[in-house]
Amino acid sequence: MDAGELAAAQELLSQMLATLPPDARKARPAEAEAVVLQTGVLLSLGEPHAARGWAAYGHATFRRLYGDRDRRTLHSLGLLAAVLTRVGAHSRAAQRYQHLVDIFTELEGARSEKALAARADLATVEHSRGRCVKARQELADVIADHQAAFGPVHPVGVRMLARLAAMYRDCRDPDRATALLDQARSNAIGLPGEIIDLLTVASRSKPDPDHVCEVPAPVDVETPVQVAVREGPFASPFSTVSYLPEHPLLVAWELPTVQRAVRPPAKRLSPAAMALLAAIVGIVAVTVLFVMLISSVRSG
Repeated sequence: MDAGELAAAQELLSQMLATLPPDARKARPAEAEAVVLQTGVLLSLGEPHAARGWAAYGHATFRRLYGDRDRRTLHSLGLLAAVLTRVGAHSRAAQRYQHLVDIFTELEGARSEKALAARADLATVEHSRGRCVKARQELADVIADHQAAFGPVHPVGVRMLARLAAMYRDCRDPDRATALLDQARSNAIGLPGEIIDLLTVASRSKPDPDHVCEVPAPVDVETPVQVAVREGPFASPFSTVSYLPEHPLLVAWELPTVQRAVRPPAKRLSPAAMALLAAIVGIVAVTVLFVMLISSVRSG
């Protein structure tokens, strides 16, 4: 994977995962690590739909093994959120990113690098959902907090500016987008060449023709239709956790529910049957007493 040979990495992972138990509660730590790597490989290969089941499986396994706040669990949660974003399940992705924001804020503070990265990812998802004004304001606030904590000359901060410019570009405000890209280029002086290349690509990008602003979001209802997310120079999440063969049993994997054993209801006799049973018991008792009485008389 470090060498970029994703196909070879996928082949090795597939060999290990061939015997993976379908139930995430039975997976071992090494298998959980392999599942997360497999998710990252599929995502890098542009197969987010195939990665979705692996991402859910990996996160469920890490939660069971290490708890909600372990770094491995948080990494798998960020990976799951990224996969959900790429397949267009924006409502669920927003829930996962908000969970990341809450945990990183609790563990490391509201202005920590990971908390700010998760907030930026959440703003991106909100933009994809059509909540553009809210998303742009949130990302602008994140950029201000990031610059206050880490300074304006920082690769992540420059990427955030480029993402905010892309939001304005998609919302048909090219002047604001150009101004933000100019600011990003100014802040990128002295940064690695990959940041400069990203800004060059961003300046040549066109608005997303399928983007619609201010689409009312359903309340507590997820749309059953998954809208494919366009891949572009800003498709990768900001998160500082690194987001690195389709398994037929796990593509649509969901955490199985535990079925408790239900005892069959005890059979009850009807009133008539109970009366008959009482009569029989009475007759038997009278007969026994009569036999005992006769035996007593004869013996006397």
